[in-house]
Amino acid sequence: MSVHAALARPAGTSRGRHAKPRPAWPRVAGRAVFLLSALAAAVVVVAAGWPLLVLAVPTGALLLVAASVAKLRTAAGKIDTIFAEELTGRDALPEPAERLAS
Repeated sequence: MSVHAALARPAGTSRGRHAKPRPAWPRVAGRAVFLLSALAAAVVVVAAGWPLLVLAVPTGALLLVAASVAKLRTAAGKIDTIFAEELTGRDALPEPAERLAS
């Protein structure tokens, strides 16, 4: 792999036809823990006699964080694509000495 190709590929990612799929269990376990903690919080709020509206602010904050993380990941992917195109575009151009010789 050339230096430019290595720089174009984001660190820690393996993509392509022969890339191994990542296991799904960490995502599933994380979602299960999150849902169980949300359910436990709702039970505590109801058991304390507070209105469920108390959970609206933390829920809204979590939704905003999740949305911003998704947007940051999309933006990072676009930036990686732009840098990869720039690096591969430079390799395609001949060197100035080669242009003069031909």
